[in-house]
Amino acid sequence: MMAVIAGAVITNIYCTQPILPLIATDLQVGVTTVDLVAGAALLGFATGLALLLPLGDRFDRRKLVLTQIALAFVFAAGAGAAPGIWPLIAVSFGLGIVSCVPQQLVPFAAVMSAPAERGRNVGAVVSGIMVGILLGRTVSGVVGAAYGWRAVYALEAAFMIPVFIAAATLLPRGVPTSKLSYPKLLASLWPLARDHQPIQQSMMIQALLWACFNAFWVNLAALLADGPWHLSSAWAGGFGLIGAAGALAASAGGRATDRLGFRTVIGASIGIVTLAYLLLAGAESSLVLLVLGVIVLDIGVQAGLVANQTRAFAVDPAAQGRINSLYMTATFSGGAVGVAISGWLMTRFGWTGIAAFGVALGVIASGIHLLGTPRRQG
Repeated sequence: MMAVIAGAVITNIYCTQPILPLIATDLQVGVTTVDLVAGAALLGFATGLALLLPLGDRFDRRKLVLTQIALAFVFAAGAGAAPGIWPLIAVSFGLGIVSCVPQQLVPFAAVMSAPAERGRNVGAVVSGIMVGILLGRTVSGVVGAAYGWRAVYALEAAFMIPVFIAAATLLPRGVPTSKLSYPKLLASLWPLARDHQPIQQSMMIQALLWACFNAFWVNLAALLADGPWHLSSAWAGGFGLIGAAGALAASAGGRATDRLGFRTVIGASIGIVTLAYLLLAGAESSLVLLVLGVIVLDIGVQAGLVANQTRAFAVDPAAQGRINSLYMTATFSGGAVGVAISGWLMTRFGWTGIAAFGVALGVIASGIHLLGTPRRQG
């Protein structure tokens, strides 16, 4: 149930990516500028993770989730009515802030789980998130191609109504684990990051992997539209169905983390993501390599997401919300930076620049992982 709600809300962030060419054409802007719509949503999401997730340790997470879903309805409707590119970028930032609901639910699941089952249960919710990300792209691409990009945001706004009803009906009441005031909750974030190497490593590695993930998806529509195939946004969204198969790796990654340990799964995930970009280097001329690259990329990123997150959660059971705030803020900040840099690379060097960017990030992540001190728990 948490997985379904999480997957539904996260579509607010990723519905934009398949329709970026439609927005660019309608509002008469270039690739670099229109990519800022997706980047603003990711940056807003990171901001919400930093400012709102710590509240889950202090207040009832159910109330926080319901409030954010209601605000997501307002911002999605505003995005659909935006008169120009800069108002759309601003509203996308606000929509990103309030759409961090899925990451309120991940620590909710972790707190409710026995230690031996934490990876599996976190993986189940993360699988829901990733299926929402990828299937949301599919629906967005189809709706955008048929009715225009504004209809996509209108659909997102309408979708928040049944999601709110489901959350209000089904979510259990959250039990606070801290009595710290909000300023003290925020102040406690720095010591958590400073004093715990597992959190530091998880933040850095997953930021790099998420930059890889978003650098691909935010530029896929442009590749398909401007490359040798001249395919519409519906095709770009359709690749979400292919990626959804890989997204199930989040659940498998959680189980593997429980059995094999954090470091093994994280190392494997970095290698898989790097391999994916080696395959994607040929995607400009081969649809087979593109399809294989999508599947491999999503498997690696999702397995790494769960393994890194589970490693970070193990540091302090009473600070799950704050740990998730640090971890996911770093992750989505990395995604936002990846979007911004990849937009420039796509404009300057084409798809070759995107492929080289992904491989370079994988190499950096490998270095961080190999230089990290092995821990007994993973």
